[in-house]
Amino acid sequence: IKNENLEAATGQQKTWLESTGEKFSAGSISRGFKKFIGRGPNELLARRKFEEGESYFEQKNYKEAAKCFYVASDRWPDSTLEEDALYMLAESYFFDDRYPKASDTYAVLLKKYENTRYLTDITPRQFAIARYWDLKARIDSHWYPNVKDKTRPWVDATGNAIAVYSSVRTHDPTGPLADDATMSIANSYFIRNHFEDAAFHYELVRKDFPNSDFVLQAHVLGIRSKLRSYYGPQYEIKPLEDADKLIDTTLTQFPGEVLGDERDRLFATKQLIRQEKAQREFQSGEYYYKIKYYQAARYYYLETIREFADTPFAKMAEDRIEETKNYPPVPYDYFGWLKKILPESDKNR
Repeated sequence: IKNENLEAATGQQKTWLESTGEKFSAGSISRGFKKFIGRGPNELLARRKFEEGESYFEQKNYKEAAKCFYVASDRWPDSTLEEDALYMLAESYFFDDRYPKASDTYAVLLKKYENTRYLTDITPRQFAIARYWDLKARIDSHWYPNVKDKTRPWVDATGNAIAVYSSVRTHDPTGPLADDATMSIANSYFIRNHFEDAAFHYELVRKDFPNSDFVLQAHVLGIRSKLRSYYGPQYEIKPLEDADKLIDTTLTQFPGEVLGDERDRLFATKQLIRQEKAQREFQSGEYYYKIKYYQAARYYYLETIREFADTPFAKMAEDRIEETKNYPPVPYDYFGWLKKILPESDKNR
């Protein structure tokens, strides 16, 4: 009986919490406050303001149009009228060259109405805004806060451009600008020397948009991004191997007449990668050579000769093998005498 009463009480408590949560959610508080100050839902006012906004918009008075569309969207929420008003509000900001406000409003519309009928109209606007910010940032990075130019974000124009490009790709992944947006993100990262991010997005272009006009560029620039992500023999080899594989894929996928002069550059790059791999192998031997583990060093020297006989490092490895042929396999143990006199129990500690 006690258990049944406890379950009943718990169920009542849960119901009370759920209802309380609805009452005190952010949206409910906002709606309640608006109603309290006389700004609650009012369909007639919203429609009248929308019509006024359309009139101002036709007259190209975008500032007044924006004010009207804002009221229309605010006074009749969760409706087709709000969707229309948000779109026209964003359009008013766009044609008034207030691109940050336009971008934010398009984002609000896409978030609240994911399947909006304005999607095919919004993505070209978003792409245009992102491209403008991206190109302007290449001329002037504008690292300090922007307080004068209404066409640019307050800070980080490039980062905002990438975010808007990503919105185009996310909300309209099969649309005509999805590959343009993805390629633009990759190029933006490449120009800013963020080569790992660039390589990732070039790969997205290759995988997600195999019929795109950017596929060849995504291969070539992807190779360059991978190579510039490689920091030298002391670091991870994966970017080097990925670049080598991507070169093979590019040479196989695109005929010589399509690649043109790029074909010779790709073959030359493969040779450079091979030289870099030979250097890595040889330097592994050099590491053991310096600490006098000559047997381990000779192993890597022999691997260098076997795998990379056509490189200068093979000759260097041969010289090292000749030099160390009479050297002991491991360094002399100067404390061997101590081990002999220590008790067996101490040796195992």
